Amino acid sequence: MIINKLTEFSNFYGSNEELVLAGGGNTSAKEDNVMYIKGSGTSLSTITPDGFVRMDRSKIAEIFTKTYPDNDKEREALSLADLMAAKLPGQEDKRPSVETTLHSLFAYTYVLHLHPTLVNGLSCALGGKEKAKELFGDDVLWIEPCKPGYILAKICYDTLKEHKEKTGKDADMLLLANHGIFIADNTTEGLGDKLY
Repeated sequence: MIINKLTEFSNFYGSNEELVLAGGGNTSAKEDNVMYIKGSGTSLSTITPDGFVRMDRSKIAEIFTKTYPDNDKEREALSLADLMAAKLPGQEDKRPSVETTLHSLFAYTYVLHLHPTLVNGLSCALGGKEKAKELFGDDVLWIEPCKPGYILAKICYDTLKEHKEKTGKDADMLLLANHGIFIADNTTEGLGDKLY
């Protein structure tokens, strides 16, 4: 079952102190119209299948077709309400990761989001964007610093869409300046190949 594979690789990466700082990071898996996302407040190293929140992918996708108010507070409240409304029945008492919308953007089955020290050394450095391009070419898309929430998700949505239109390929890595990295693949083995 996909939930068991998700739990297994979450525990594996979550237990590596070189990759996970203070329990941070999150994981997800997609199966048909369902996305399983790490619940807020859970630890990757110890999460069990019950720690993931089942989400309706089509309802999450609708968030990117809506027009929200320009006012930060109103926009974030309304987009968060729409995200909470995307939880499937039986998930009412769970809270999905604040980065759920970012996970939903990838066209791949599995997504791993971490804040490794080495990656943050690059993502927080002066000239980090240029160095990332030098090291990885166009394989990693750079996202400028932005407050978490709807605006960050929309910037990532537009960046991934533009990349697909330009190259004909779905991007599988996002490097968020001052934050961390998102890696996506259709297999858990593929995540490891990209991470290492």
